[in-house]
Amino acid sequence: MQHSREKHIRLFKQLLEDSYGIHVTEEKTDMLKVKLEKLMTRCNINSFDEYYGLVSSGGPYLIQFLDEITTHTTNFFRGNSHFEFITRNMGGMLNKNKRIEANGEIRAWSAACSTGEEAYTLAMVLSEILPEEIDIKILATDISRKAVSRAVRGEYAPEIAGEVEKCYIQKYFTRGDGTYQVAARIRDLVTFRIFNLMEPFSFRRDFDLILCRNVMIYFDKETQKRLVQKMYDVLAPGGLFFIGHSEGLVHKEHKFRFIQPSVYVK
Repeated sequence: MQHSREKHIRLFKQLLEDSYGIHVTEEKTDMLKVKLEKLMTRCNINSFDEYYGLVSSGGPYLIQFLDEITTHTTNFFRGNSHFEFITRNMGGMLNKNKRIEANGEIRAWSAACSTGEEAYTLAMVLSEILPEEIDIKILATDISRKAVSRAVRGEYAPEIAGEVEKCYIQKYFTRGDGTYQVAARIRDLVTFRIFNLMEPFSFRRDFDLILCRNVMIYFDKETQKRLVQKMYDVLAPGGLFFIGHSEGLVHKEHKFRFIQPSVYVK
């Protein structure tokens, strides 16, 4: 029984790595076991073999598995130095990236957006600093269907008042029954989609900003390298690429130009 369980843990780890780029280290294997046992209990399934067959065949079991396994830690204005950087440097960005004003729009991508706080923060910041004649179009994607569903609703607990400045709360949120909801005019700037970063990128137009923060820490070095190149390919010349403060492109082959820690430009 123990041997069978260990075998299937390896199969689950391989599934996560091959299909979604998620590398489960030995240190995190026990956490994976706990989550799998929790999921199996919830589904009233005793056999690892049966559960692996259901998950690997796709459908609702795979959706539930990914929702439980993936990390959804986020908050408004997380890593605020990035939003401060955008605010300070937007004038220079408009000068270097003429297509923004020429097309009358700025295109941004919040990759691995979780429950939407990052994308809505970006929408609020850009609304504050850009001329009204420039349309803001933000794509926000995540692998978790549950996280994306919550993000679309844009409803958050009252505790966000500790993360968001009062002026933003008053301007960009409405108070509901025990919640704060992002105002419709901000929600309309963001399009949420379920998306696996390991899939081919087939976007019709390039982005001017990409936030891919605290994502690569879950990938091995080769997957990180491929992902960084794919991000480079879908950025417009002069476009900015933001990664997590605990991440870095040092010792990784890439074409970006370093601006400051965790901020790069094409």
